[in-house]
Amino acid sequence: MTGEVRTIKKYANRRLYDTGSSQSITLQDVRDLIGAGHHIEVVEAKTGRDVTRSVLLQIVADQELLGRPVLSNEFLESMIRVNSNPMRDLTRGYLEKVMTHLESQQDSVERAWSSTLKSSGLEDLGNVSPLAPFRQFQKKIFEVWSAALTPRLREDSVADTIDDDDANADNNDHPGR
Repeated sequence: MTGEVRTIKKYANRRLYDTGSSQSITLQDVRDLIGAGHHIEVVEAKTGRDVTRSVLLQIVADQELLGRPVLSNEFLESMIRVNSNPMRDLTRGYLEKVMTHLESQQDSVERAWSSTLKSSGLEDLGNVSPLAPFRQFQKKIFEVWSAALTPRLREDSVADTIDDDDANADNNDHPGR
C-alpha cells in the first residue's frame, strides 16, 4: 500500500480527472489504482465536496454486476439488516479488520501457491486459477458471516419454547421416566 492519497476530480459530466497523472481516467482506472495499493479521494471539481464513497460503491456495484461477484445475495441482505441494527459500528469495524487481514494474507497465499505449483511442475494450469480453492474459502467465510448476521425469527424461539413445554408436560405425566 502506498501512503499517498491520489486525488481524483469528478466533473458534472461524470468525467474523472486524476490530478496525480494529470489525465482523464475511467472507473476501471480508479479500480486499478486501488488494486495497485493507492488510496484515493474523489472530490467534485466544482464544489470540492468529497464523493469518494459514492464512487467506491459504484465500482463495487459494477464489479458485482458485470464481473465475477464476490458478495452473495445473502451477504448483501445481511449488510442491509446490520445497517438498520444498533450493532452497525461494531460490524463495520469487524468487517474492516477481516478485509484488512484477508488482504494482508493474499500476497503470502499467492506466493505459497505459486511456489507449490512450481515445485510440483504444475505452474501452467491454463485457464484454471490456482487460487480457486482460496477464493472458495473466502466465499465460505462471507457465507458464514452472513449467516451469523441473520437474525433468528421469533417463530423459531416460540416453537422451541412450545417444544420444551410439551416435553416437560410429558415428563410430568409419566414420573417414572
